[in-house]
Amino acid sequence: MLIFQSKNLSLGKYAKRHENGKPKNKVWFDVETFQKAPKMIEPDLTEDKFNACCFTLSEEDIRKLDKEDNGPINNVIAHIARHCYGAKLYDDHLGLSVEMFYVNGIRQLKGDIIQLDLKDADYYQLLLRFCVLLSTDYLEVNALNAFNTFQQKLRGFLEKLGFFTVASHELKQFKGQNVVMMSPASRGIIKVDFIDQTEFYRNFFNNIFDQKIEKEKKYVYLMVNTDTSLIKIGKSNNPLYRERTLHSQEPSVHLIALWCCNQQVEKKLHVKFSNKRVRGEWFRLTIPDLAEIEKFMNNEISSAQEFETGSH
Repeated sequence: MLIFQSKNLSLGKYAKRHENGKPKNKVWFDVETFQKAPKMIEPDLTEDKFNACCFTLSEEDIRKLDKEDNGPINNVIAHIARHCYGAKLYDDHLGLSVEMFYVNGIRQLKGDIIQLDLKDADYYQLLLRFCVLLSTDYLEVNALNAFNTFQQKLRGFLEKLGFFTVASHELKQFKGQNVVMMSPASRGIIKVDFIDQTEFYRNFFNNIFDQKIEKEKKYVYLMVNTDTSLIKIGKSNNPLYRERTLHSQEPSVHLIALWCCNQQVEKKLHVKFSNKRVRGEWFRLTIPDLAEIEKFMNNEISSAQEFETGSH
């Protein structure tokens, strides 16, 4: 969706996204760069900052946005499309600011919006948190896909304004090299970060996917299909071999976590997230769901170790 730039950011004209002073869906990430160590914490200062820039869109707000839009919002209103993402970029003497919004018309017409300064040190944290919030409120939204969709829209606006943009994944080929980037773009170069799903999830679980597989041991694992964003909860004596066999059928499937444990734990996880099951062992899980799995698995392994110690 493209909405042409305006001048003054309409900060605060929407309804705050919390009730009775308590924010909805309290979810947060480590203050370190989220791509390296995303973990759930609740820093009060950033919590207040998020509440100050995140708002709920009423039906009236959505219809006003539709008047400035070039079609996608109207498609949702007319039930031609189920939902849509949008962005508005503001370019003035104060710098670059952006409104990112999501509109959903499946059950009722509603949406959410976040207002951000591109130079804000917390920009990526705030946008990712907004996307996590959307994924917990709307079944149709995957947080990482939403993040990348918003960033792609932002990139298009920046190019239109005369910036040369480069994506984070485009720079990976130059890692470790002493490279200088130059561009004739009138307004300079801006790096736009995108999230690699496999890398993100592996980092989320502290790269435990890469542990040595021991013979005669049993494992419970998680894999992601980056085409569908679904997560597989499975069991195997050799998850790395299982990943390779699945690659022959679905090259977009990647191992993201594994635990050496009783394979009955897999059934417990299937029951625990049965309402998120899409088919077979594949589930549509949110980032908070994955945090819950990590906590659950740590407790299971800790309990098993204590039992084993007590039996000797």
